[in-house]
Amino acid sequence: MKYPVLRFVFDRKHTASKTTKGTVQIEILFERKRKWLSTGVRLYSDQWSEKTKVKNTVQSLDLNERLDTQMRNINEFINGLVKNKEPFSFDKLEHFLKYSQTKESFIDFIKRRVSERTDLRRGTLNTHASLITSLEEFGRIVYFTDVTTANIMHYDNFLHRKYNKQTTIHGYHKRLKRYINEAIKYDLLKDNPYNKLKFERGKSEGIKYLTLEQIKQIQGLKTTSESIERVRDLFVFQCFTGLSYADLFNFDFSGVIKRGNKFFIRDVRVKTEEEYFLMLLKPAMEILQKYDFKLPVISNYQYNLRLKVVQELARIKQNLHSHMARHSFAVMALNMGVSIENLAKMMGHTDIKTTQIYAKVLNKSVQEEFEKMDSKL
Repeated sequence: MKYPVLRFVFDRKHTASKTTKGTVQIEILFERKRKWLSTGVRLYSDQWSEKTKVKNTVQSLDLNERLDTQMRNINEFINGLVKNKEPFSFDKLEHFLKYSQTKESFIDFIKRRVSERTDLRRGTLNTHASLITSLEEFGRIVYFTDVTTANIMHYDNFLHRKYNKQTTIHGYHKRLKRYINEAIKYDLLKDNPYNKLKFERGKSEGIKYLTLEQIKQIQGLKTTSESIERVRDLFVFQCFTGLSYADLFNFDFSGVIKRGNKFFIRDVRVKTEEEYFLMLLKPAMEILQKYDFKLPVISNYQYNLRLKVVQELARIKQNLHSHMARHSFAVMALNMGVSIENLAKMMGHTDIKTTQIYAKVLNKSVQEEFEKMDSKL
């Protein structure tokens, strides 16, 4: 009876370098067929040796122990088959790994819990997926034994190197803390290291928006660049519809409802899956007509990049980004007398408290104007 041959393989896809990590896998060769299992260990090109495995890192001993444990578990499974004179198959191995308690890492646990949750909307799922990506990039919180106070402090330093906003960093900690608490409920962990730590939530910078005058300033911008012109038009379209980038990207005029000589959008937001309803105002319709009712498509990254050029050409002091157009629409609508309740329906907000943030912006703006008047009296 034949049984498989096992070995470690590093960077099978040849992506590793001194700045990019590659994956360590366990290769299983059986009857001329190969399968590879991820170990969850990711290394730079100078951190692997065929003889000594992990090297050139303070985690060498720990990572090598993990690799040996994983290899030992599979070998014990195969030895059990040999002892019982049972044939090997990849299906049997897959079944063993699926139900082996030692197989699932902490990151695997988070992945599984995210996939199992039905209470998360699409946008929230993306933020939870970003936690997984972040932990994989960090590389020091992979297994349950890695969930320590020291590693979370290192993770905080890692986040600070990547992000400037404390609110963003706090969001990653909040999500990680949640899954640690879930692991405790399943008796996979005993304690939550966050109980010994405190990270600042950070203060929101507040809503940034453009006045109607500034929007018209951008609308009237002349440019010889077709790409900048398209970006200008998309931004103005957002300003007069309140669509987020994701909803703009999904916009299809064929789904628009016509009532008399007016056109309405009734759709579901990508982020919240909440229904929104709005009328296409004259400036938005003019842009649609210009592009034969099929808006240009551009990646969010390139869109925001070119908005910096629009900002400079239109002499706008604020830093333009795609979501500012949505904020500008909301503030403009309230300024023009649209009720909070109706604005919430236009914006597709799940909670009216989200819409009320814009009313607070108006109150602050009114207060500032009164203070200016008072200083002149």
